[in-house]
Amino acid sequence: MIKLNLLPKRLRKRVEPGWWRLTAIIFPLVVFAVVAMLHISASNQINQLESDRDNLRAVVQALQPYIQQQRELTRRKAELEKIINVDREIKARYIPWPDNLARFINQIPRRGGRFEVFLRSVNTRLVPQENRASLAEQGLYDRKPVAVEFTLQGEARNEAALARFVKAFEDNPNFGINFQQGSLNENGGYDFSATVAITESGAKPEGGEHSAR
Repeated sequence: MIKLNLLPKRLRKRVEPGWWRLTAIIFPLVVFAVVAMLHISASNQINQLESDRDNLRAVVQALQPYIQQQRELTRRKAELEKIINVDREIKARYIPWPDNLARFINQIPRRGGRFEVFLRSVNTRLVPQENRASLAEQGLYDRKPVAVEFTLQGEARNEAALARFVKAFEDNPNFGINFQQGSLNENGGYDFSATVAITESGAKPEGGEHSAR
């Protein structure tokens, strides 16, 4: 049987191609599948990250005693370093003044086992490191680099005794002397003032200041 559609074209029923219907059905399914895969992948990554986080927390918890011990050791190390620094500073400022004073006294010349010079006062001082070069440049102590100074006031029996006193410190390479003044007193002796220095090579390790009378 032959069917004829005599209706005008505008009134005729449209027949869509079959592939368009198939595409309309498959596209949402593909989109849903892609979204589902992305969701599953993201969920797996989140689960893995949470698992890693929990593992790290467990490791940190297990290591906590060692971490505390390390902190305690670090704290004690810092305290010990402070103590060591204080000890170094004290040692850097310390000088055995009795030893250097003994060196100075033993250098004073004697006649018949007796001193010919009587010292009324002795003031001792450490020469700061930064001042030693300038003292040598000024020509003091025969340009010897000195570490310790003894400022003296005393009396010599006579002029010869005073000369021997000065010469004893001039001729010794471990000493230097800056003679300041001398005058004859009413007893026939010589009052004098001078500064005697011990060189860097002759002095003991450096330290602070001290005064002895």
